[in-house]
Amino acid sequence: MSEAKQFTPDDITFCIKTIHRPWSCHRLVESLRTHYFDPKIVVVDDGRPELRFSVKYPETARHCRVIDLERHDVGVGVGRNTAIDAAETEFIILLDDDHVITPDLHLDRVCKRFQQHDIDILGVRQGDGGRPMLFAPLMNGQRIWMFRGEHRRIGPLAWCDMSSNAFLARRDTIAKLRWDPEIKTYEHWEFFYRASHIKKLKVAVAEDCMVVHAHVGAKPYGDLRCRPKFRKLGLRKQGFHSMRYPGGGIVHA
Repeated sequence: MSEAKQFTPDDITFCIKTIHRPWSCHRLVESLRTHYFDPKIVVVDDGRPELRFSVKYPETARHCRVIDLERHDVGVGVGRNTAIDAAETEFIILLDDDHVITPDLHLDRVCKRFQQHDIDILGVRQGDGGRPMLFAPLMNGQRIWMFRGEHRRIGPLAWCDMSSNAFLARRDTIAKLRWDPEIKTYEHWEFFYRASHIKKLKVAVAEDCMVVHAHVGAKPYGDLRCRPKFRKLGLRKQGFHSMRYPGGGIVHA
């Protein structure tokens, strides 16, 4: 690649979709503000009014652009699309609301690799998770297999089909790709399947860069998260009758 101008956190918007985990979102925003000077942050919240981040943590929320959606439970797809659309920088970093930023993110390293290599989506590890993953069809293309693997590697940088939900990309790339608005949860694989197998975007993982995944399983959140009908919806939309997970487990649509 030809030399490109260096970009910094000023060129990045951190995009967060949250619901019913205000303390977790507060923790993430504070971690961003600890490590970066006046970061650009967009938070989209589709929770019930009494559980909103902006209501529970107004002092933290004033450092973000918070979009409180009128309709409760629009889902991950609509929420993330709204956050991406609201970003005004060339680059975005997507984060889940239960991530925490530490020096181990090595943002300068992530940015440099994104510029130096042919990559559209550059993910980082999230604790023990977020390793490079691949998709392959099984059973005459009726089953999709998700498994640990990579297409190629340069040191700790591995090209693959799916990264974690903590990734750097150009805003315009993700604004065109988008999340399916009908898939409210279990959206992760379907988003990356379209990215890598249909749109042919180049996905990679920087295995030596990571965020902390400090899961918060509050009941008001968990009840909305665990709805496998949306996983079935994604499978049917992509023409599969089942999925095989890395551990060998199989789910059917």
